[in-house]
Amino acid sequence: MNIILMLTDFSENANHAAKTAAKALRNLNADILLYNTYYDHPILPTYAGGPWVVEEFVFRKDESEVRLGQLASQLRHIIADLTIEGVEPKIDYQIGEGSLGRNTAAVIQDNNIDLVVIGSSTDSSLDHLIFGRDTMQVIDHSSRPVLIIPPKADLAQLKRVTLATAFELADINAINYLTGLQKQLHFHLEIVHVSAIEEEGDTVKEKALLNHIDAIKQDNITFQEIRGKDVIKRLNRLCKDNGSDILTLVHHQNFFLSGLFDKSTTVAALDNQHLPLMVIPSEMI
Repeated sequence: MNIILMLTDFSENANHAAKTAAKALRNLNADILLYNTYYDHPILPTYAGGPWVVEEFVFRKDESEVRLGQLASQLRHIIADLTIEGVEPKIDYQIGEGSLGRNTAAVIQDNNIDLVVIGSSTDSSLDHLIFGRDTMQVIDHSSRPVLIIPPKADLAQLKRVTLATAFELADINAINYLTGLQKQLHFHLEIVHVSAIEEEGDTVKEKALLNHIDAIKQDNITFQEIRGKDVIKRLNRLCKDNGSDILTLVHHQNFFLSGLFDKSTTVAALDNQHLPLMVIPSEMI
């Protein structure tokens, strides 16, 4: 059974994201792994107050375990109320020390992770700065799709997902991933080709992607094009008009392979996030 990795710092936004994802993705029949990085500060030498740091270290570790257990219990109640028949997903938790991005990569490598879930920042400038940095660390280190859920987002009725593509061959992996989810969650998938007005299209890549979409022969998949420079602004407007519940981008972690949807576009999408954003790595395993 696949596993959904839910990252939490126990904030209201993080708890909201975990509970929202548990409800929306319940039909995936995936287990849930909660994860918290409880310490991300250098250990001070003894002469600089080492014992105090060790005490604080132990306290934060113990507190993390208690709060993870509480959140796991809450998710079990949510899933139990929604489960009609079949096997109830298992919910477990882990804690770790150090960089959230590197720890996420290690957890993915050691487990059968299918999707990473994280809450987005609030409108607070300080929260946006700190949490935005952590979010990009996760995205840059993740080999699996990352779903970023903003405050107050409701995915109880997941009806439509929009995938933005620039006709890169890496987008085929994203299409395959989303059509796999579509079979289980039964949403409408809209694939949108985005290009700049002055951009000359790569006809070989375009034909390959269109042939792949046509070969899927799956219901509830539509395709359209939009052109213009303000990519995120146009995509947000499109999602509002077509009632999308999730906007999906393919993120190029390798700078030399980046195109229209590079890191700056991902950052812009997070800075102007109005609905849940799924970021799929271009080199997804």
